[in-house]
Amino acid sequence: MSMKETYVENLRKSNFKITPQRLEVINFLEKGNYNHFTAEDVYSSVKESEPTITLATVYNILRALKESGNINSFEVNGKTWFETNVQFHGNLVCDSCGKIIDVEVDPGRFADLSSEASYKITGANLVMRGLCPECNSAEQIENH
Repeated sequence: MSMKETYVENLRKSNFKITPQRLEVINFLEKGNYNHFTAEDVYSSVKESEPTITLATVYNILRALKESGNINSFEVNGKTWFETNVQFHGNLVCDSCGKIIDVEVDPGRFADLSSEASYKITGANLVMRGLCPECNSAEQIENH
């Protein structure tokens, strides 16, 4: 099943209608030009093929896609970012270049927390700050 078919099926299962504007946003996601994107990124791309779409509509569509399990979102510096990677992971925000990178995280560490303190963790949103590999290498070269 293609990514587009999966997204459409998940939207239908969550009782969202499939509209031309939702399909245009799904087409944007399917292109995969971005690992992490904002509603503004989607809006500026989609309005070329769907000129009547508004930024508010894009936000509503992204909310529907999130509620149906197709995408995730997280906050960085007061801005909402979206991503198609819905697997458990962290996001590293580079303090130098601003790039956001997916970082593999062991979900077992959270399971340990759950059993130690009787929490029931159903999800997590981990945003880390630091340097991406390229900026870290450049800094180390400068310091030597």
